[in-house]
Formats: sequence, C-alpha cells, structure tokens
Amino acid sequence: MKLEPFRIVSAALFAVGVWSLSPATGRAQTLQEELLEQQGLTGEPTLGKWSITLGAGVAEVPDYPGGDRYRVRPVPLVSIEYDKLVFLGPYGLGLNAIQWNGLRAGPILGFEGGRRQDDDPHLNGLGDISPSLTGGVFATYRFSSFQVSGTVRQAITHTENGLTGLLQFDYRGRIADRFELIAGPDVEFADGAYDRTWFGVSPGQSAQSGLPVFSPGGGVKDAGLHAILTYYYTQHVLLRGFAGVKELTGDIAGSPIVQSKTQGLVGLGAAYHF
Repeated sequence: MKLEPFRIVSAALFAVGVWSLSPATGRAQTLQEELLEQQGLTGEPTLGKWSITLGAGVAEVPDYPGGDRYRVRPVPLVSIEYDKLVFLGPYGLGLNAIQWNGLRAGPILGFEGGRRQDDDPHLNGLGDISPSLTGGVFATYRFSSFQVSGTVRQAITHTENGLTGLLQFDYRGRIADRFELIAGPDVEFADGAYDRTWFGVSPGQSAQSGLPVFSPGGGVKDAGLHAILTYYYTQHVLLRGFAGVKELTGDIAGSPIVQSKTQGLVGLGAAYHF
C-alpha cells in the first residue's frame, strides 16, 4: 500500500524525536559534526511538493570535544522539505523565510547534544553538561558550484550552554555521473558562556577532578576542513562517506580538559530518497 506523504513525514519525525531523547545514541556535540553528517541529503521533490530522505550510518568521533580517544556512534540521515519552504535537516527545523537569487535565510530550531562525565575518564569530577534545544538563524548563498553558509544558535533550555556559530565555504558539484562532492573549509566560534561550560574548570570542578581552574573567553574555537562524497546508486538509493578534521584554537586550546587539539571525524551511511 502506498503511504501518503503526511504519514511518511509523521513517522520520520517520530523516529527523529525518539532518537533525540535517547542518551545512548551519543548525539552530535558540535555544529560541524551535525552539518557534516546531514549536509547534501536534500533531493528533488518526488511526492508532490515533498522531498524526503531517510537513512542511517555510523561515525567514529572523539569521546568528547577535545578528547584523544574515539568511539563509534550511530548517525541518522534525515532530510525532509516541503515546497522548498519548511525543512528538517542539517540546520534543524527551519524556515526559508528569504529566497532570492541563490540566497536562502531564516530562523532555525535545533538540538545540541550534551556531555557526560563518564564519557571519558579525563572528565571525572567535571559533572554532566545537559543537552539543550537551540534557536537561531541560518543563511546560505549558492553561486555556480560554490556555496557560502553560516548559522548562529543560542541554547534555549539550558542557556549556560551558550552561543555557537559556524561559517563554511564549499565546492558543491558532480565529479562524475553518479558522484557528488561537497568539500571546503569551515570556522566555528562560540561565546564565553559556551567555552566556560565545555572547556572551563570551575573551583568546585577543580576540587573534584584535580584539574587546574580554567576560565576561557569566547572567540574562534576551531578551524578545519570537511568533505562529503555521495554516490547515487539509483534515483532513490544513495551511499555516502564523510570526513572532517579541525584544530582547536584560541583560549580553549589551552584548556586542561583538552587532550588533543586536533579533532577528526569519519563516517559512512546509506539513505533512501522518496
């Protein structure tokens, strides 16, 4: 029996919601991770005005931002768009409020993963960082085979998680009949509240963990490179691999929480486009 678009979207939203609330899944902890895993999934509408891509994969990521040990976690591959206006995808749940000559911009509602002190022995005594809903804005400008994109997001339900932003410059185009490449540099920044929550050590945490007190300020937190290669096996089935590397910079690079300033990510997955 053929599913109606509404039922497909409802099922997808339910699955994403359950996944988001489960601490065992290990949500993406940075904007770069989220965009690297999800970017480029949107296809041409195949159900009227609906464009839906659903799939899953795995990624090897640091135990926590700044860690030197890695773990494998599941990655949902989700992109839902209606009439090129409302979407659920790499930026979260958003609205293309502005669409003009290659420019898209609007508000965005997202979700930021937290950090548990038992994620890594080095975090013992630092306490947990709660996940939070986030709100902000995004903008992308596409010209020829290149795209500039950026987003700024503020933690809403746990405001102490602070504000973060990401700026990317990408080449985006077909490199062969069935291959599409997205690749380029990116810069991520954060305010002082974010840096102190994720990379600071308060006097109380110092007493519990044995790490020295550390109170960083805001600014550029990392710079890196990323690449996503998608293979369109058929019109509906796609396979993808993605990888990124970044270097922590500024105040947080000197944090006693940071065990490695170089952070990497690599993953692969498969998805079906409706």
